[in-house]
Amino acid sequence: MTNATARVLAAGMACWLMAGPAAGQEAARGGLRIYVLQGEQAVNNVRTGAATAPVVEVRDANDFPLAGVEVTFRTPERGASATFEGGRHEYTNRTDAKGQVSAGRMTPTGEGVFSIQVLAKKDDRMGMAVIRQRNSRDDFSSGGAPGSQRKGFWGRNKWWLLGLMAGSGAGLGYWLATRDTTPGEAVLRPGTVVIGGPR
Repeated sequence: MTNATARVLAAGMACWLMAGPAAGQEAARGGLRIYVLQGEQAVNNVRTGAATAPVVEVRDANDFPLAGVEVTFRTPERGASATFEGGRHEYTNRTDAKGQVSAGRMTPTGEGVFSIQVLAKKDDRMGMAVIRQRNSRDDFSSGGAPGSQRKGFWGRNKWWLLGLMAGSGAGLGYWLATRDTTPGEAVLRPGTVVIGGPR
């Protein structure tokens, strides 16, 4: 490996590492990833009792769904909130074969914005998420999960890819700026000049 190549690789690696945290960094250390499939930014109707129960998907550090994970949903005990079965502010269930679990039936209480805390636990691994909802007397919307749904390849790896591209660009620029541009000597030797194909 030449000195120029080594400098390019070093510059690229430095920019890659400084680009920012990778998506799913907690999972890379052994934690659990929680993706919100339903309920983010939902609007519940306190007058009719219509509410959107959250549905989440739990995945491991390799982005594979995990079955049998214990997932707990918690709502605030004061102010705008929602209760689960039995009027409780906490509901626990386990993920199915697809790694998904629902919070079950919810009843909205009080008007305003509130957050649902989600805690997933399997053996010594944990993961956390927050789902935001709003209670209204007049509106209802099942919402979605913009920015919280399971991301594609670019969404999960954009910081690493951007860092790699920035590092590669910086390394190439450094190599072009420092390479030896001294023109070499042209050597001409006597011989027969042939025009056209061989005979």
